[in-house]
Amino acid sequence: MTHPDGAYLPSIKERSPSVDAERLRNSVADWSAALAAVSDLPSAVRQDVVDALELAQRFNAEVVRPWALQIDRQAMDDPAYIPRELIRQAGEWGLFTLWLPVLFGGKGWNYLSLYAFLEEVASACAGVSAVIGVHYMGQGALMASWNLRLAAKISAEVCAGERRGEPCLMSLALNEPLAGTDTTDTQLLAQANLVTQAVAQPDGSYILRGRKNYISNGHVSTWHMVVAYEDLTQAADTMVVLAVRTDMPGVRVGEMMDKMGQRACVASELIFEDVHVPADCVAIDRQRAKGLKRPYREVAQTLLDYISACTRSGVGAFAAGVARGSYEAARDYAARKVLPGGRLIEQQWAQTTLAEMNKNAILARQAYLESALANGLGGLFRMMFFRPLYWADQLAPASVWRFAARRVLQSPDATQWFQKRFLDAQPKEWQNLISGLASLAKFASADLAMSNAGLALELTGADGLRHEIGIEKRLRDAKLLQIHEGTDQINRVNLFKCRLRPDQGVRVFMREDEALALPDPAMNWLSAPQSDWWRVADQFAREQLPGLSFQSALDHMHGLGWANVCGESSVGTQASSLDALYQVLEALSAVDASMAAAVYGSAAAHLALRHSDGGADQLQLRRELAGEWLAWPAFHGLHDQLWPAVDAQGYLRGQVDMLMLGGYARWAVLPVQGRDQLMHLAVVDLTHPAVIRGERLLTLGLSSCSINDVELGGVPCEIIKGALTPALFRRLSGLLAPAAMAMLCGVSRASLQQALAHASSRQQGGGNLLGWGEVRRLLSAMQERLSVMQGALQAAMSGALPADAAQFAALQVGAQACELTVQGVQLMGGDGYRSGSAQGQRMKDARQLQCLQGGLALRRQHLLSRD
Repeated sequence: MTHPDGAYLPSIKERSPSVDAERLRNSVADWSAALAAVSDLPSAVRQDVVDALELAQRFNAEVVRPWALQIDRQAMDDPAYIPRELIRQAGEWGLFTLWLPVLFGGKGWNYLSLYAFLEEVASACAGVSAVIGVHYMGQGALMASWNLRLAAKISAEVCAGERRGEPCLMSLALNEPLAGTDTTDTQLLAQANLVTQAVAQPDGSYILRGRKNYISNGHVSTWHMVVAYEDLTQAADTMVVLAVRTDMPGVRVGEMMDKMGQRACVASELIFEDVHVPADCVAIDRQRAKGLKRPYREVAQTLLDYISACTRSGVGAFAAGVARGSYEAARDYAARKVLPGGRLIEQQWAQTTLAEMNKNAILARQAYLESALANGLGGLFRMMFFRPLYWADQLAPASVWRFAARRVLQSPDATQWFQKRFLDAQPKEWQNLISGLASLAKFASADLAMSNAGLALELTGADGLRHEIGIEKRLRDAKLLQIHEGTDQINRVNLFKCRLRPDQGVRVFMREDEALALPDPAMNWLSAPQSDWWRVADQFAREQLPGLSFQSALDHMHGLGWANVCGESSVGTQASSLDALYQVLEALSAVDASMAAAVYGSAAAHLALRHSDGGADQLQLRRELAGEWLAWPAFHGLHDQLWPAVDAQGYLRGQVDMLMLGGYARWAVLPVQGRDQLMHLAVVDLTHPAVIRGERLLTLGLSSCSINDVELGGVPCEIIKGALTPALFRRLSGLLAPAAMAMLCGVSRASLQQALAHASSRQQGGGNLLGWGEVRRLLSAMQERLSVMQGALQAAMSGALPADAAQFAALQVGAQACELTVQGVQLMGGDGYRSGSAQGQRMKDARQLQCLQGGLALRRQHLLSRD
């Protein structure tokens, strides 16, 4: 039996392994880098990690935790805000030189401890961790070229800046406006739409033209490691890495991207207009690699693998921190939260949820540590872990290293030796190992971080959606981790390419539309009968709503009768069915879920009054309120919170959290505890002097819905006769379940429509995105979810589902909508992650709409009861 040349043979009995393959196998690094590191790495590495963790914990306590939410809020209010004071303090702590080798003037901590530090800081704030980590990603890109003279020059500036109290940061400028993931692999470069060109000059310098976008730390960095190309049509063969200083003539820092999360770490556009980059700032190019035996394309791929192996495992560390931070925040919340039945953490479902989150955090850490250890064994860091050099770096006086720096680092021979050693002689087996494990660490950890952020929101319910709690921020932060340093999809393909394909003849990064002659996909979503209600709502939402303020939109909708869509003639309003409500909500939410939620909340209050056992005595009250906007708790599960109570004098005291339209409506309908200790409905005048309306809350989604906390300090109220029993509340929830489903379907329909339009128009990789199989798979998954959701909605609207079944269906529709809208952001990449992106807003709105009928986990528990 024969095999193609270069075939990967998994059998341990491979007949003729190469020397490098034998070394890799004997080290067991391809089975477990962690196990190989036990014997291969210096023993003192462990102590460096301990010291880094202790430093990170102190930095979190003194700097990060007090500032994280404040920076996030300030950046929301002012998209041009840059947290310079935070960066200055990080410099005072020595965090930008701590992991530079002593040879270059730094403190010489090993890079494995850097990953541990980044995870610890990310557990408090991923954005702050990214500010520090991205600086070392720039340093790693410089070191990957092994240009020692240039590394010494820039490192000296970094150290001098720290001594002056003026941090000198570095960034990595790889991403391009129309070529994001295409820039990460030489095979993809052949079909990339590139714009950044470096024109060689006779003296070895370059003229740099073009632009880079989504460059982390771009606005605050002094040096940018720019990856450019001499010939844009032969990019893989002409790649150039340049060190560009921000103050070089022609360098312009353009737009600062307004991101959804990780706002402490700014993302920038860099513009290069005929920038003259001197020869001593060229890290590597074809001319400087002439002494290497490998074809320059292979040298370029080795360089990219070195860089991505560092940056992607760094993203894994960020993600592990977010996963652990979500777990710790949820655990602390559950320990504090008191429900009518006791503390939340005493409930078994909460305990098992926390156990699942802890598992995810540990697995994320193991994933990135495996990659980081592989980098130390056979990647960019292996020279730093070479025992004689490691101990010399740790023990030799700084004066010795300064002497060596003057003699060795300035020598072209030293640079040539290192480049031959690490770029020319890098074993392909080790290159595949470090690149594949880095991709695995990146997408596995990012997915686990997103999972934990979602579980934290499920456990905390409505409270977790509030900005001041800090849990919703972790969801926004985690989503970016699935996008940058190559999307999760491209990293999965890279893992297959490097570690899983059986032989080199298996093609990767192939456009499937050309190979398989696939037609462009179309969206076929099930549609409810489009009544006059739906058509009017759809026309209003598309043509008028986008240009209206919140107040004007409510006035227009009041004129349309939507303050009480499901009216009844007995109270003097137009009689309409619940189907009218559902169709209005579906059409509105496809454009603005906040406005749909306002209609939903007021309708819920009117329905609660209609179905209460108030009798004829309350009929006049219902007539007076029939056409009014009514406030209603945005998350109104009876078990979600301790409700206000009526005191002995008949006045209402307590607090209502997250009252929808609480800052706009005059009247509110609230569940309250009566003097008989039973639950009742009460109508409250919110203009009463004893009512204190808090400021509009900043929540994850539904940003325009005027959600407020309201404090009731002895307020007269109208108690609706009859107890608000769990059975009655479940009946009301059953009527409203299709309404929540309708809004989730509208948001999801719009998400899929925009994703499909983006994939059709976005040109990348030799054609539009529809040519890539993974993009088509994402669209297919979104279509599948939407079809299931629409089917459930139609069943509920037709009466085929009883009330309890409709509520269970609403749980499923909510879960599907959350996944669908996350996929919509993923498909659009950085464009979908912008703060003002409609796609990103839908992802946030879906999470909040999912909780409209109460905390998700609590609803699952109480739907099983038979009250």
